[in-house]
Amino acid sequence: MERMGWIIKNAAREVICRGSSNRSHVSSALMAEVLAMREALKKAQDLNLQSLQVFSDSQVLISTLCSGVGMNEIAGVFQDIKILATLFCLLSFIFISRTENSQADTLARSCLSSLLNVV
Repeated sequence: MERMGWIIKNAAREVICRGSSNRSHVSSALMAEVLAMREALKKAQDLNLQSLQVFSDSQVLISTLCSGVGMNEIAGVFQDIKILATLFCLLSFIFISRTENSQADTLARSCLSSLLNVV
């Protein structure tokens, strides 16, 4: 079971939206990262955001997105992200350390914890 979480903040760094989920049958942590990013981009589109900076603590994912060269493991979801990216006037993908990404990580962990408490 992979957990994922995402947070959307405005320019003042105030949280305007957040989400999390658990997915079974996710092949890797990289796949969980790319699925979370796709969900965040969909939500940003729903919110009619025009520009976006996307931060992730997955250096492999950010490098893949910035290079534009897909990986077989995430090919389908990677293509979804490329399509979603065309809907924004300005979009950038930025690597951050895991410690800087603690809010999203905490959100994902709490989602898994609540699922385990229900079972």
